[in-house]
Amino acid sequence: MNKYLKSHITAAAFCAGVLLAVSCSTSREPRTMRLFMQSGRPNIFLPHEESAPSGVLAEQVGFTTSSDTLPGEFEEVSDSTDDVWKTIHLGGVDIVAARTVVKQVTMREGSVRLEFNIHVPSLLIDSCWRVTLTPMLCTSDSSGFPLPPVVLSGSSFTRMQEADYKAYRLFLNGIVDPSAYDSVYLDRKGINKDIARRQRFFYELYGKERDRQLAYEKWKRLALERQNFWNTRTQANRATLRHRLERKRIEESVRRYVAGRDTLGLWASYDRKYHRTASFWPMYRLERELTADRVPSKFRDLYNGGGRSLSDIHNYVLTATDSMDISRHRYFYDRIAENEMNDRNRDEIRRRMIPFPYIDSVMVRQNSDSVSGHDYIYNYVYSLPVTDGMKKLRVRLESIVEATDRSTWRPAASDTLLFIVASLSDLVDRSALDQYVIASAETDSLAASGPVYTPQGEEYAEALRLLSERQYRQALPILEKRPDYNTALCLTQLGYHKEASALLDQLPVDSRKEYLHAVVSARQGDDYLAVEHMLAACRMNPNLVLRIPLDPELSDLIPKFFGLRMELDRIAEGK
Repeated sequence: MNKYLKSHITAAAFCAGVLLAVSCSTSREPRTMRLFMQSGRPNIFLPHEESAPSGVLAEQVGFTTSSDTLPGEFEEVSDSTDDVWKTIHLGGVDIVAARTVVKQVTMREGSVRLEFNIHVPSLLIDSCWRVTLTPMLCTSDSSGFPLPPVVLSGSSFTRMQEADYKAYRLFLNGIVDPSAYDSVYLDRKGINKDIARRQRFFYELYGKERDRQLAYEKWKRLALERQNFWNTRTQANRATLRHRLERKRIEESVRRYVAGRDTLGLWASYDRKYHRTASFWPMYRLERELTADRVPSKFRDLYNGGGRSLSDIHNYVLTATDSMDISRHRYFYDRIAENEMNDRNRDEIRRRMIPFPYIDSVMVRQNSDSVSGHDYIYNYVYSLPVTDGMKKLRVRLESIVEATDRSTWRPAASDTLLFIVASLSDLVDRSALDQYVIASAETDSLAASGPVYTPQGEEYAEALRLLSERQYRQALPILEKRPDYNTALCLTQLGYHKEASALLDQLPVDSRKEYLHAVVSARQGDDYLAVEHMLAACRMNPNLVLRIPLDPELSDLIPKFFGLRMELDRIAEGK
């Protein structure tokens, strides 16, 4: 396809996209103007929140991410040896939107399941708009990363995008690879003209020499004819003279003989007379000879060259090298320069031709026309691997409305959801530190500032801190020095269930040990043993019944065993 034709097609497609965008606008005012005149906003809320708005619920889709995407720090969690819930102080939580909603989530198989609903009011849904809703997951108010967005696109907006992409594809198709320059940008008509001009020049050189050779041969022929004619006449004159004198000599010799006179010397006399006459008169002596001096200057090189013929004339021919030299400088350099400029600036041109590109890696892409006139609610589910130190996660919603006339509108900030991550690390036994407390009179004055530990106790306290912060691999080398309940807890969190079970079998029986043993047994697939340890733990400490819903390994056992739920309820009631 011709380059200029492609350019026209591209321009036409682009204009079509512009016309489509203009068709969605009835005035000079931006399409998003009415959004500035209201206070609606997209928002997020928990699925079972009482104040949740009603609307059209979208299909639920799950999504997972890698475990190394959540760097950052978390707030400290205070603990109490008597409170298995590990009371969490939320006084330091900053309100980044209208409010902050708190929910506790449980870690299961190294991941937590974040579930919330995204609500979009019906007034934010339009055929000429695209609404992009991006949940922001952050570990602190200053850090975070976007989750896969939810995209609502109107039909007019989608058609505009398709027209823009089509125009851009036509533009890309018009960019010629340098390897194809010879077939696209080679000026073949100009090359043919140059070749014809070169060939005509070579022919003119040959024709000029041919004409000169023919002229020389004609002149030479005429000159030789004149020369031969003159020389023939001179030779004839000498012969006539000789024969006339010879006849006279013979007649006189006869007369002398008859008269009896001496004829001696008569021949020599006539011979002298012949030579005197022939050497004196021009008609007997002047013969002509063709020499270089008599040749015209324009033919003298041909005469001196030894007699060149027509077949000896050198002619020039057009070679492949000549054609390459001509072709090398016969391109449409203006079109090449334009092509290379388009190739260098294709990214910038793409941004100009496609102001609203498709969004990749979306959670869901919804045609907003299908929910027009209704609020849109999407149940967002995200599975996140838990990393070391992960305790709190904040989720807020960033959104933007983009219109076909390239106007945009960003609504007010959404509410913030705060997810508290619960795990077995909440069951750390800090009472084990008591054995390392230095009890002396010198330390009584320090009681107000906290207990003083031995060097081993300080190391053990650091291990418990790492364990509470869920930095299990850093804590294990310290805890292995003095195997106890906390060591078994660390092994369990690292997945060393066989080692943890063996260690728990050696420890004294108490509620924490039995509860952890129940979790380990459940993870090993021994449901009956897990139920036995769970009931034993709850009978020792009824508060642990409230802990069971936080541990899926144990809560999943309740429906499997008839009467287990009732037995746990009786234990919780103290019966």
